[in-house]
Amino acid sequence: MTIPKENETTDLIDILPDELMISIFKWLPLETILECENVCSRWKKLARDAGLWRQIVLTYSGKPGKSEVSEKNLAIIKTHQDCIRCLKIQYVYSYPEIKSLIQQCQNLISLEIVMCRIGKDFEENITKWPNLKKINLKNSLLLTRNVDLTIAYDSLKYLKHLTLSDFGLPLETRDTLLRCNHLSHIFIEKVRNLDLEYIHRLINSKMEILKALHIYGADSVNDETLYMLSQCKLLKDLAIIRCENLTDAGFINLANLKIIEHLQIWNNSNFSEANLRRTLASSSLVQLKSLSLSRIGNISPLIIDVISEYYKNLKFLAIYQCPRIINTDYEKQLKSKLRNIEVVLY
Repeated sequence: MTIPKENETTDLIDILPDELMISIFKWLPLETILECENVCSRWKKLARDAGLWRQIVLTYSGKPGKSEVSEKNLAIIKTHQDCIRCLKIQYVYSYPEIKSLIQQCQNLISLEIVMCRIGKDFEENITKWPNLKKINLKNSLLLTRNVDLTIAYDSLKYLKHLTLSDFGLPLETRDTLLRCNHLSHIFIEKVRNLDLEYIHRLINSKMEILKALHIYGADSVNDETLYMLSQCKLLKDLAIIRCENLTDAGFINLANLKIIEHLQIWNNSNFSEANLRRTLASSSLVQLKSLSLSRIGNISPLIIDVISEYYKNLKFLAIYQCPRIINTDYEKQLKSKLRNIEVVLY
């Protein structure tokens, strides 16, 4: 067997069509992709392909200890402004600095501003990216008090994923979410005081496409809400933080979520032990990958035994402040019962 020379190897690679070359590039780390630009003019063009950059999330962080990585990524922002499609900014507390970063990227489809401070003018700035598919403002703060962020979300006609902090959904713009025809991932669990009628209209408008919903709950959910959610055939991720108003009649509907993977139901003393056991033993829920039942009054050792026996895919279980579990002899047995599952009790 003869070993091909270096130039012969390069020639063999050049035989591959552009589509296959880009597929190979997608497996490479960003630093290697940038190095590929220096090989030849063809590779430079392929390494700047829009389809390739749609999967690359460039992160700029103001967190101490991240300055070296952030400086590198800042340089990439300056040299690859037209390439960048997904930008994540975190721990930056100066909105002018944030604004300077995002304005350099003209082709964004995903914008995440996490653990930052956001200015009121963000609602105008965001209109410069009408093709945004994802907006994430998780755990960020609005700089101006007693002022809300008013964004007409339906102007972003491709929006699929929306994560808000406790601002960003005032009364005057709530209906714009109803008109987002592709919005399948909705994370608004920090937004309080959403009325029940609105939540039902929101679910109804997304019945055929809804894949993830995180909401605060309280007076904005009832048993009918869970029935409506059970009709969402694509729903994989559901979280309701405050569930005090729900009863067994609503909870039993969760067994109809055929492809659910992640479930969080918090704060309830109405669910009976018998119904909890029956519903959680359903064939659909035993496929869960993560389950959170924090502050559910009647979660008992018997129910945990059901989970330990039947939930073969489960990697995370939260039973935070469940009174029939914590500070009991059964709590000491949990580690042996749930050896391959991360359990949160406190």
